[in-house]
Amino acid sequence: MKAVLDEVIFNEESFELEIKSPQRDAIQRSAAGLDGQINIDLGLRARKLIQKGELRAKNQKELGQRIDAINELIDGNLHILKCPDGRIFENLLIEEFQTGASASGGAQTSCQYQIIYKQQG
Repeated sequence: MKAVLDEVIFNEESFELEIKSPQRDAIQRSAAGLDGQINIDLGLRARKLIQKGELRAKNQKELGQRIDAINELIDGNLHILKCPDGRIFENLLIEEFQTGASASGGAQTSCQYQIIYKQQG
């Protein structure tokens, strides 16, 4: 099985996925006559996931099409990432997509990429 982001398939077998811990949010308030503050726990909030890897294609045109397909997913909608090991991450908002310089070698063109997601709670 290969990694899939909605309909975009990452043909590469391996990629790195760094999963950050969820953030907890709270409000602190103080009141006249009260020594200290009141802390109101708002619970868990979003967490970040960082996916890194290499995009490969037969030529520069095909690589550009793969990059464009991922760029189209930066639309404010929530997405699903299915990993090769069976893990599924839902409610992902794509915050950032970066690619490095492309390099041609042999019968393919490739570039490094990084996608930063925010998983909604």
